[in-house]
Amino acid sequence: MSIDVTQKRAAKERPAFSEKHGTLYAQVANIFRQRIRSGHWAAGDQLPTLDDLEGEFHVARVTLRQALNLLESEGMIWRRRGRGTFVSDGAGPEWFKLETSRDELIHSLEGTWSRIIEVDGQESAPHLEPADGAAAPAYRHMRRVHGRGERAYAVVDMHLDAKLYARAPKRFDSEMIIPVIEGMRGVEIADIRQTLTIGTADSQVAEGLEVPIGSPIGILRRVVQDTSGRAIYVGIVNYRGDAVKLDITLAGGVGKGTS
Repeated sequence: MSIDVTQKRAAKERPAFSEKHGTLYAQVANIFRQRIRSGHWAAGDQLPTLDDLEGEFHVARVTLRQALNLLESEGMIWRRRGRGTFVSDGAGPEWFKLETSRDELIHSLEGTWSRIIEVDGQESAPHLEPADGAAAPAYRHMRRVHGRGERAYAVVDMHLDAKLYARAPKRFDSEMIIPVIEGMRGVEIADIRQTLTIGTADSQVAEGLEVPIGSPIGILRRVVQDTSGRAIYVGIVNYRGDAVKLDITLAGGVGKGTS
């Protein structure tokens, strides 16, 4: 009786894999990667044996070996014959904090590289919510990959006021958008609004972030308004779900008589 309960519990807790989310070994590797990034498997820890992993994931050993080979090629683990598999030093949590103030946002972009992966030659307008402000007459659309070191952490779809883009196209093609806007004469940012939702990576985002299709991602919608109330920049930032966290300190304390 207890064996049946255990089996049912194990079946309910085992990961759900799907062909639409990429190859099976890549999905298993993604779970391993998330465990390392979250600190569940810390630097120096020995990973479970293949027997244990096979019992947990219910996949073939060749699939587990392929997943481990992938992580080893990324430098996240190392293996020694006769000793086992271990988490590499420095492979633990690496978080990109989602900033909640304007100054912190500008500062957080320092040291970040940007690479264009698509430019829309035809001007296109972003979707605007009522609170986003008035639309610019025309926008320049680009898609970029952002990263630090050798690792990409975000794919960004961006619409920039076409008149602003025309003033410094080379800078906007190679540098982070908001710091360039901040330094432009005659342009004053009045408001930066950010909205975070949780979603999954489509094929284009998955390719840019080098994660399986359907992997969890954080989707940050960022709108920059100038002092005339015009939306001069709209960016959709697709962050790796295993690399970004929202960390907010709430001001004030609990007063008397509150509940």
